[in-house]
Amino acid sequence: MSASPPASRSRASLSSSKSQSRSMAQQDIPLETLVSHLLASKRSLSSISTVWRANEIVTSARAALEESVVLNARTGFLRSGISEQVKILKKVRGGIENIYKEGQWDFKSVIRTLDAANARLESTMDILRSTMVEAAFRPEKEDPRSLLDFVDEQGVETMRDALKESIRESKEAQTEFDSSILAFENDLRALKAAMKSSPQPSASQSRNELSSTIPTHLQSLESHAQEMAALLDSLVRHFDLCVNAIRHTEGGYAAVRKAASSQPPGAEAVSVSGVMNTENDPPSGEPISDEERREMLDVLEKDSSQVDDVVMELKEYLEEMEMKHDAVLEYVSALTTTYNEMTAAYQILEGIGARLPGYIIASQDFRIRWEETKINIGEQLNELESMRLFYENYHSSYDGLILEVYRRKQYEEKVKTIMKKAMEQIEKVYEADMKEREGFRVDVGDYLPVDLWPNVNAPAPRWEFVLADGQGQSDSVPVVERAVFDAAGRRDRGCQRTDR
Repeated sequence: MSASPPASRSRASLSSSKSQSRSMAQQDIPLETLVSHLLASKRSLSSISTVWRANEIVTSARAALEESVVLNARTGFLRSGISEQVKILKKVRGGIENIYKEGQWDFKSVIRTLDAANARLESTMDILRSTMVEAAFRPEKEDPRSLLDFVDEQGVETMRDALKESIRESKEAQTEFDSSILAFENDLRALKAAMKSSPQPSASQSRNELSSTIPTHLQSLESHAQEMAALLDSLVRHFDLCVNAIRHTEGGYAAVRKAASSQPPGAEAVSVSGVMNTENDPPSGEPISDEERREMLDVLEKDSSQVDDVVMELKEYLEEMEMKHDAVLEYVSALTTTYNEMTAAYQILEGIGARLPGYIIASQDFRIRWEETKINIGEQLNELESMRLFYENYHSSYDGLILEVYRRKQYEEKVKTIMKKAMEQIEKVYEADMKEREGFRVDVGDYLPVDLWPNVNAPAPRWEFVLADGQGQSDSVPVVERAVFDAAGRRDRGCQRTDR
């Protein structure tokens, strides 16, 4: 359909001036032709429905314009408000994520520290486990035992169980916090999806530009409606002209009734009821002159050829209006959909707002629980380190025991050397004493009576060294190989250098 239908040309034809009519020499039109023109003109008046429809379309377009303005305003307000709230929610999420990341980093750092401390403890215990106690220190026939056999490992296991429980509680708190963060992320993702389904106009596209299609269409629709009203008015005037011509034609009324009642099959039925009141030729009023009749018939004949074109133009106008009306309704429907989507996004935002305090409380609970757990783990870590130091001191003390045995053994050897030398001197004194006694007995034995001093002929007393205070051989220093002493000495010197 063309943008500018030839309506103006048709209206000009249906409203030709008398001056144009006078310039043409016309003969009387046959009655059958006049009747045909009247019936065609009557049928054309059914186009009033198109004009009514055009009026409905204009009214609907005006209402759509009002609705579009309201929808645009509401949608823009919602979008702006939601966008601002989303910015705030993103900041809150950033703060919560920072708490989570700090907790994660802190937890990993604590775990690394625990692993290192446990590894050191395990290494120390392995040393104790691999260090076998010298058999010289233990009773005979006892199975070989390591240094670890003489300490209670249950304390270590208890401490490890306590650490595992602390780690479990920490992971449990972390899992709960993970669930809270995931729920928050899902909420923001749902809100983002709702906002994406109703995209925001670009910076170069204002609300007025978005809604400008309706005013443009409305202006065109109003113009088309006015054109259609004018065309309908020309059809009415042409019909009146046809009626007037029939009335001023002898036998016109009867011919019209006959023609209206005997339409061919498939033809549109035409009612002429009320068109003319009687069959009298002419109606009330003065009869027209031949000149006036010729002018009337001239206009009628010329306009009759344009009736179908005018009816077609009305249909074309209505088709174009229907298309623009559909575009207007489609646009309003799109605005309604966008507004509904914004409303749905706002409802999602309300839900997030109701749950937001829970997310914030969950982050604070996680921080508090982790701080408490971290303090407990720190205390347990100190105890673990104290156990390791105890075991290290225990191992180094065993080396000190070996060195002490070596020292005592040296002193015992010194004592034995001194006693051996003393015994040799005592033995010499004893032998000299025996000789002197024997010489004395030989010199005076024949002269001194035996009962004068019963012990005069007693042998010299023999002296020996014994352990004091009832100590036996079992109290002596155990015998340890020299290589064991040397190894213990090297380890002890290494520890002393490390301590420095």
